Amino acid sequence: MLVRVHASHIGGEACYRQARDTLYWPGMRADILDFVGKCTVCNGYAVQQQKESKMSHELPTRPWQIVSTDLFQQNGKDFLVMVDHYSDFWEIDLLPDLSAETTIKRCKAQFARHGQPDRLISDNGPQFASLQFKQFAAQWEFEHITSSPHHPKANVKAEAAVKIVKNLCKKAHRDGEDAWKVILQWRNTPTEGMDSSPAQRLMSRRLKTALPVGSKLLEPCVVSGVLEKLCHRKQVAKATYDRSAKDLPELTVGQVVRMKPLPGDRTGIWRQGSCVQRVAPRSYLVNVEGALYRRNRVDLQAAEPITPQTPDSHVPKTEPEVTAEPSC
Repeated sequence: MLVRVHASHIGGEACYRQARDTLYWPGMRADILDFVGKCTVCNGYAVQQQKESKMSHELPTRPWQIVSTDLFQQNGKDFLVMVDHYSDFWEIDLLPDLSAETTIKRCKAQFARHGQPDRLISDNGPQFASLQFKQFAAQWEFEHITSSPHHPKANVKAEAAVKIVKNLCKKAHRDGEDAWKVILQWRNTPTEGMDSSPAQRLMSRRLKTALPVGSKLLEPCVVSGVLEKLCHRKQVAKATYDRSAKDLPELTVGQVVRMKPLPGDRTGIWRQGSCVQRVAPRSYLVNVEGALYRRNRVDLQAAEPITPQTPDSHVPKTEPEVTAEPSC
C-alpha cells in the first residue's frame, strides 16, 4: 500500500491526504511520511533548502583591518574589487589577465596604499585558492578566509560592492559622465545611518568634489562612534534576516549526504555522496562519485544510504555506509 500510495512521487502530506480517503491502519501518517522521506527518487529531485540564520564576520575596530575582495567583469573587461569592512570604502583595479600573479600584484598595490590587513576574505576562485596566494598571505602576514564555492552570501561585502560599482558605471556610461567622478561622489556621500561618508571613515577627511565646500570642512577630522553604529546596523540586519531562517543540523564525517546539482547540470538531481571533513563553520568537504567538493551546509542534505524502491518491497533496503578519510 505504501508503494501504491507513493506511485506518483508526490509529497508526504499529499500522499497521506490521498490515502486517508480509503485506507487506515494505526500510525498510517507516520509510516507514509517516513516512507516518502526515504524515497531515492524524491530525494534526488529535492528542492532548495531553507536559508540558515545570518552568520556575520567579526566587527573591525579600525579601518582596513578586515577587507573582502572579489573579481567581476564589466564591458568585457575584468576587475578586482577590494572593500573595507570598517568604512565600506572600496577600490577597483583593472586586470589584464586572471592569473594568480596579476591578482596578487593588485592586492599588493592596495596594501601598500592602505596597509596590511589582519584578515582578507574572498571566494574560492582559482586565483585565491592557488599555492601562490597562500604563500602571499604568509609573507604579508594576514589571515586568508575563503567562502564555499557557489555560496556568494559568505562574501556578501564584496558582492555588494560589485553591485554598486556596476550600477554606477552603467549609469555614468548612459549619461556620458566620467565614471571616476561618479565614484568620487559616491565615496564622499554620507552612508545612511552612519552620519559619515566612506572616505571620512577611512581617511578621516572629506574629499573635494565638484560641489562647493568650505576649506574648513576639508580639514582632517577623526570620526567618532563608528563602531557603535556598525554594531547596531549589524544587529538590525541579523534580526531582520533571521525572521525567516532556520539552522540546519551539523553533518558528521562519514554521513551520507546529497549535494545540490552543479551549475549547468540540467538533470537537477541531488547526487549522493558522503561527508569527508568539516573545513569551516557550515562548510564541508564531500565525496560525490569519487570527486571531492567543498560545499556550504545549505547545499547539502542529509540522506539515508538506501537503494531505489521497487514494487516487490515496501521497506527500503540500506546500503553499507561509506566513510572516506579526510584529505590532507
